[in-house]
Amino acid sequence: MQKIIARFISIVFHPLITITIFTFLFIKNVYGLDVAKTVLYLIGFVAVLPIFTFSSIQLFRGKISNFDLSNSAERNATYPKLLLILLILISSGIYISLPAKLIYALSLYSLMIFVFYFFRNKLKISLHASTSFFLASMIVFTFLGAGVLAIVISLLVAISRLILKRHTLAEVIVGGCSGLLLGSVAGLIQ
Repeated sequence: MQKIIARFISIVFHPLITITIFTFLFIKNVYGLDVAKTVLYLIGFVAVLPIFTFSSIQLFRGKISNFDLSNSAERNATYPKLLLILLILISSGIYISLPAKLIYALSLYSLMIFVFYFFRNKLKISLHASTSFFLASMIVFTFLGAGVLAIVISLLVAISRLILKRHTLAEVIVGGCSGLLLGSVAGLIQ
C-alpha cells in the first residue's frame, strides 16, 4: 500500500505537472490571468509538450525505462536537452517582456539544473524534490498558507522518491535543500 501511495504522489507531482500547475496558480495570483495564460502557453509548448512527446517516443522505443529517467545514462542524455529548453524559455520570456521576477526565478532554476548536470556522474540529484521545493519556497514568500501546504507536499514527494527507491537519502536531501535555497532566493527577489 505504501508503494502505491508513493507511486501516486510521484506521478501526480512529477516535475512537468508541478511546474505547470504551481506556476500557473502562482502567476495568476501575483500577476493576473493574462500573464498566467501567457506563461502557461510558453511552458506548455516550449517545455512540457516537447519533453512529454520525446519521452513518450523514447519509452515506446525502449530507449528509456520510465518517465523518471531513473538511470544515469537516461539522465545524462536528458540534461543538455533540458538546459536548452530552459534557455529557450528564458529568452522567450525576455522577448515577450514577462515580469523580471519570473525571469530571475527561471534563471535561478536553470542555474540549479546546470549545477546538477556537473554532479550527474557522482550523485543522481532528485529533480522531483528540487523542483517541488523550489516552487514551494517561492510560494511561501508570497502566500504563507499555500506555501506551507506546498512544503508539506514537497516533503511527501521527497519521501515518495525514497520509498520507490528512485533515489538515495543523500540525493533527495541535496535536491530538496538546493530547491529550498534557490527557491527562497527567487522568492525574495522583488
